[in-house]
Amino acid sequence: MHIKGAVHVHSTLSRDGTLTIAELARYFKDKGYQFLAMGEHAEDLNDAKVRALREQSAANSDANFCVVPGIEFAVTRQIHIVGVSIVNLIALESPVYVAEQIRAQGGMSILAHPKRLGWECPPELARAVDAAEIWNIGYDGKYLPSPKAMPCFAKMREANPKLLAMASHDFHRVASFYGLRIEMDVPSLVPEPILEALKRGHYVARSAFYDCTSDGHESALGSALVRHVSARLEKMRKARNGMARRTT
Repeated sequence: MHIKGAVHVHSTLSRDGTLTIAELARYFKDKGYQFLAMGEHAEDLNDAKVRALREQSAANSDANFCVVPGIEFAVTRQIHIVGVSIVNLIALESPVYVAEQIRAQGGMSILAHPKRLGWECPPELARAVDAAEIWNIGYDGKYLPSPKAMPCFAKMREANPKLLAMASHDFHRVASFYGLRIEMDVPSLVPEPILEALKRGHYVARSAFYDCTSDGHESALGSALVRHVSARLEKMRKARNGMARRTT
């Protein structure tokens, strides 16, 4: 079964989410997706909300759509780690500890938005996580990854040759949607094979202009567009944001 999904998604269980899990499932199903991997903010959760995350994920999964629960841990201001399939809060002792606990619980750890680290990742963190976001729509823009992403990922892979490349929505609201998807083949549409395919790197990140395998191999077109277009788009976003700040 060939499916596509969105990774790192926030519902109203997070303070800045605007759709419930039920609404997210309907919205992404209407867009032709078959799964979501959630990443609710740990700091917004308590025992009741964690239970709601688990129960609502299951309640909104069926033969045609699957919601995989998950939690995003803000270990420091700059370092956030998404735990796919995690439904327990973890003490924020250190980034490495959080990644180890995610693995111990059978989940997948993803370093979120490396842009917040200035595209520099400590080697011990690169060795601890399973994947890193080479494209986060919320931070890097809708249409293409940052030109700084792949050099950063390459350095991280020097420390951890098994590190996987992930492209994520970091979805909070409908206005931020873009047709990025994680595509994979699974035997059934339930959380376990989806998580297994993610952990093994049996997926491809794909959008209208960009493709990337889990080992960080970009399509020729995508690579060219990142080199020649991404920096211009980033300058345009900064100019637009600057104008918006001056008018408020």
